[in-house]
Amino acid sequence: MGLLKKFAIARKPKSSWNLADETPARLPVRERERLPERRAPLEKEYLRPRPSPPLPSFSYAPTLVEKYDDEEIDAETDIGQILIGIDFGTTYSGVAWAYSKQPEDINIITNWDCTEYESSDKGKAPTRISYEQSSSNEILWGYNVGDKEAVEWFKLLLLDEEEMDAKQRNSPQIKQAKELLRKAGKTAVQAVTDYLRLLWAHAVSNIEKAFGEATVEGLPFQIVCTVPAVWTTQAVNKMREAAKDAGILEHRIAGETTLNFVSEPEAAALATFDDLKARPNFQVGDTFVVCDAGGGTVDLISYQVSQTKPMRLSECVEGSGKLCGAVFLDQDFEAFMKQLVGEAWDVPDSVIKGVMSAQWENGIKRGFEDQDRNWKITLPYDCVTRGAPPFISLDRGHVREIFDDVVSQVRSLVNDQVSAVEEKTGRPPKAVVLVGGFGSCRYLFNLLRVENRHRGIEVYQSSGNRPWTAICRGAVLKALTNSLIPGPVVHTRISRCSYGIRYHTMFDSDIHLACDKYRDEVSGRDKARNQLRWYLKRGDNISDAKPVRMPWHANVPVQEHREFFSLGVLIQTCKEKDPPARQTALVRPGFRIESDEGIKLANIRPHKGADGRFYKRIDFEIEMKVIGTALEFALMYQGQRIGHSQTEAEVDTKW
Repeated sequence: MGLLKKFAIARKPKSSWNLADETPARLPVRERERLPERRAPLEKEYLRPRPSPPLPSFSYAPTLVEKYDDEEIDAETDIGQILIGIDFGTTYSGVAWAYSKQPEDINIITNWDCTEYESSDKGKAPTRISYEQSSSNEILWGYNVGDKEAVEWFKLLLLDEEEMDAKQRNSPQIKQAKELLRKAGKTAVQAVTDYLRLLWAHAVSNIEKAFGEATVEGLPFQIVCTVPAVWTTQAVNKMREAAKDAGILEHRIAGETTLNFVSEPEAAALATFDDLKARPNFQVGDTFVVCDAGGGTVDLISYQVSQTKPMRLSECVEGSGKLCGAVFLDQDFEAFMKQLVGEAWDVPDSVIKGVMSAQWENGIKRGFEDQDRNWKITLPYDCVTRGAPPFISLDRGHVREIFDDVVSQVRSLVNDQVSAVEEKTGRPPKAVVLVGGFGSCRYLFNLLRVENRHRGIEVYQSSGNRPWTAICRGAVLKALTNSLIPGPVVHTRISRCSYGIRYHTMFDSDIHLACDKYRDEVSGRDKARNQLRWYLKRGDNISDAKPVRMPWHANVPVQEHREFFSLGVLIQTCKEKDPPARQTALVRPGFRIESDEGIKLANIRPHKGADGRFYKRIDFEIEMKVIGTALEFALMYQGQRIGHSQTEAEVDTKW
């Protein structure tokens, strides 16, 4: 028998919930009959007045919602779930899955349709899609594209242009991706949707082959999709939209399919933890840095061992990341070749891709370790000028030059993270763990090992496909913890952004600016507008198990024929390390929460304001909690949830 964790509200004494102008929530019937209020007909539609800033006021600490055990689950009725991890990458994408009753058996999806037989059993498929007309009128994707014109790098187009530097925005690959999407009449979100639909269909087909179609039909899916840690909330929401449009959440007889997101470094850390948990040399207080070097982004996150049996870790310092993955190394190689070969390099893209794949991707890029040797590149016929040899030779210095820009950025990220850990804990981390496709790079491994050896820091790099498939394996492990099945559990997070509410409060000349002062028509007292109360500040830890709930109130003018009032609150965001206490240009609107239904005003006693008008005071709460990487704000009225909104939180994780 298992136990299900539920939330219970930790109630405050009645006096602490009432504010300065305390009024009973309900009057006796005879007194209510004397109130000067006309009621609108019941069939009248809800009136939604123009939203104006609520006038909340509070002076006590937020309420924490605690856990308690109150219900048992019959384990025999729990048929389990299929846990699926999706790693949608810039250059390659992968899927892993496991049955929740056999969580140690994580399967990697392979068996790809391809034009090259030797690629069918690789751990990932290329993130590319072709909208060229094919003989079967089907969209070609992954290894099956062959020599067709294909859109690549389109994952990066989910970012706004200002989130990329000039070099990235102006790269030939980004420009080509935009042009091909324009020709196909597709947006970036639509291209991601098309690719995910095909990837998902292939994954489900392979799971059915391995587990049996009837068995899979009878089991609910729990899906975790990974996203870069440096992505904004807007980019993650686009990814959520694409996944939904791809049919991943379509209704199934087995029950609701759940979709959650996890940052790529957290997934990498979960996979790393799974690989390292048997090592005897990790002790309480030890720290390690995970460097997830992928195709587009490089993300870093660091952990400290807080417990060994069972193993638990907590994030040490705020994570970091940058767009400096392997695709930018590929771009530098192509630019170097163009400079070396000259105008002869101006050949069709399909010709260049042949060189990139056979001689760079599967040759120099994987094999270079800074060894003193020459690398021969056979030029395509179209690139050979009359009288010139059909090949060029790259020496050690040439290859170093190609690697230098991108690798130096990764080294800088690692060094900064190591220094931050050392400053926080007083000692360097015990290890740096490389994961991701670019994390398999021998040259990067050797440089980091030499740089960190004198500091007593080991650098780990698994062999084979494990670094390459770490993200999708980690996503399955994340789904495992979401299923309340014993495993590595994420219990706190470090926020990269602040989230809060703009409100009005009593004016205090020692605290507030004179420009924010105004006379409140309800209380007749001076108040300060444009103040900010932060639910979560950048750098704060927040627990999944302990939502934060704060009380607020709004005074609604009594109007004839108004039967209902709809609440609407705008959540504010700020990325500064020290968010301001009042509204400034650094604070941006985030997302809005609105009540699903109007609050019935007939049940609320009116009170007379200082301006002689009657008002009805609505006391409500706004609760915030983190669900996976999603941040949820909910409106609570009289103990009931009347509206909520979710967005992808910009957070790092502790577990």
